[in-house]
Amino acid sequence: MFRVRRNIIIFVLNLLIGTFVFPSCIYDFYRKEFVSEEKKNDEVLLFALLGLLPNPNQKLYGFFPGFSRNLSDSQFISSEFFPKSGKKKIVLIHGWNPAERDSDPITNDEKKIQNIKNTFSNGLIHFQEGRASANSEFDFYVYTYRTSNSILINGKQFFNTLRVNFTDSDQVYIIAHSMGGLVTRVALSPDTGNLPFVRLVVTLASPQFGSPFATPSFLASNPFLNDLGNYLVGTQGGSELGYTNQGSGQSNLNGAENLVLDVINQSYLNYNLNGKFVSFAGVMSGCNDGETFYYNTGCTILSNAGFTQSDGIVPRNSARLGNLTYKQIDIADCDHSMMAFQTVDPNDPKSLNLFTQVITEIRNSPY
Repeated sequence: MFRVRRNIIIFVLNLLIGTFVFPSCIYDFYRKEFVSEEKKNDEVLLFALLGLLPNPNQKLYGFFPGFSRNLSDSQFISSEFFPKSGKKKIVLIHGWNPAERDSDPITNDEKKIQNIKNTFSNGLIHFQEGRASANSEFDFYVYTYRTSNSILINGKQFFNTLRVNFTDSDQVYIIAHSMGGLVTRVALSPDTGNLPFVRLVVTLASPQFGSPFATPSFLASNPFLNDLGNYLVGTQGGSELGYTNQGSGQSNLNGAENLVLDVINQSYLNYNLNGKFVSFAGVMSGCNDGETFYYNTGCTILSNAGFTQSDGIVPRNSARLGNLTYKQIDIADCDHSMMAFQTVDPNDPKSLNLFTQVITEIRNSPY
């Protein structure tokens, strides 16, 4: 009897030790073998998919306002160390980085923060300088991720990050640019889980019905576009930005199909969830209104193909989800990048006014 009891005690002790030691061993192994700018991240992503480790290419930071427009990396604080307050929370999530590949080295904090700055530096400056009194009412968080991965994977991991960092008593609002809007739609889908603290999502130029520029049949129609497109959409994440002919108000594009977006959008219709979204669409009245050559060129190419209203990348109807969201707002003469507040001059009225309008929509939200 005592031998049996001793064996049980030994078993329980081993189980308890294993509970704490095994994850530690995995973590040490992971740090030794994979966390390196010279190493590829396939194995780490496998651990992340199995739920054994967080994805090292994604991270949530709290943003601490400073005094200089030259934003310092030290202003971006890992969410677990960011002071919690009673303020409402705004989470910014960026869009697609066409230069990323799954085989790229794991991104360190410097690279992660640079990815965020590349999209949202003006918006963070506006927040820091008290535009629309946002910094008196909200805490700002910023989220980055490896955009070459599937939006389904990124969406589930975004869900996990939000679930860990916020409680049901928080009031969280998401501002999502471009692909970030699709990742957010996956994260908030009932098929993923429940995030009751997310009150509203503001999408900025998100291709909710996809973009022709990520669509093989559209790219194949032009030799230059075909060569460029093979690079741009040569990842799972990039290919899932493709145009779909399914959806309210969609113009038909020969050969276009995107089953991933079709399933996501149908799920939202089934559960009546589009009411938590406000959709902003950039509409260039002329194809010389953008600040960059490639968006102006994209506007011309789309216009010649029958998409006469776009931001140079995303057609208006796609950004507005066919008018199915709670509210749709057109922003005149802003290209795709400008729809994330990114203008050459942070004092540009287009950037300032867009930021104010987004904060106002969040502040006046019925949720």
